[in-house]
Amino acid sequence: MNSEDLQEKQKKAGHPIFIVVIFACLLCFLVFVPDIYKKYNKEISEFLGINKKEEGDTTPEDNRAATSAFYQIGSEGTLKFNEITLTNISLSQDKKTLSFKIETEDKADLDELEYYLEFYQNRTKFVGRRALHNRVNKIMPFEIDVSNLKIDTTTYFTVSHIDKNTIPGEEINTDESGLASLTCIKDNYTYDYEFYLKKLSKVTKKYTYTSQDQEEYAEKLLEIKKLEKEYNNFNGVNASTVENSGTILFIAEFDYSEVKTFARLNDLNVFEKNTSNALVKFKMDAEGYECS
Repeated sequence: MNSEDLQEKQKKAGHPIFIVVIFACLLCFLVFVPDIYKKYNKEISEFLGINKKEEGDTTPEDNRAATSAFYQIGSEGTLKFNEITLTNISLSQDKKTLSFKIETEDKADLDELEYYLEFYQNRTKFVGRRALHNRVNKIMPFEIDVSNLKIDTTTYFTVSHIDKNTIPGEEINTDESGLASLTCIKDNYTYDYEFYLKKLSKVTKKYTYTSQDQEEYAEKLLEIKKLEKEYNNFNGVNASTVENSGTILFIAEFDYSEVKTFARLNDLNVFEKNTSNALVKFKMDAEGYECS
């Protein structure tokens, strides 16, 4: 083989140092690129399978139980459920109020947790449920209205987590035009719900107050007038007050044609636009309202 052929082969093969450099760059690319994706682009890394959870990995929410053990109201003890513990549980003598304290190691938002008390006779016959609301910071007393539930000290209850997206509520009958309505009453409050194609389209809230005591009546009227003014400052709300022979009727209509939510009014019974009629019925039942 002559020298010209040898030089030609060396040119085609490339310089050994250059090959080593290329190999080192390729190795660095394979080693460090996954870490870069993990750090700076979580979505892409998950798409590529770099940051995918190993089978069997769980989050604290995955480990959250769906329901607690049964607790008999007349017994003396505590009931622990996930991050909360119920203590000092007692039923009032008139059987209208269930009192207890909720203790937590840290803060807990019960509305976000979607926790309910569910009552049973003999641990088998379902009696009804009540929703748990409020934010608990270490410890907080609660009083739950159970006046329209047939319970006593022999009744059992559990604490349950019920995701609103999985609630199998009872749907409301809809007419041929797609319209339906639901009226829920409790004490002095009435909520009228209107639905179109099973989705919430309007809410009317009514509050009635009656008193023959002129001073108490005047104080309540002042309070309601203030509430009326506050409500009317919100887009989509039309509030008014009517007086008749010692009775005050406060009416507020919530129109969703231009508004999706009235959350700023802090009324849990005025739901978001397009909430299903089944979910409204379920939630109002859990608040102790009689709905029909």
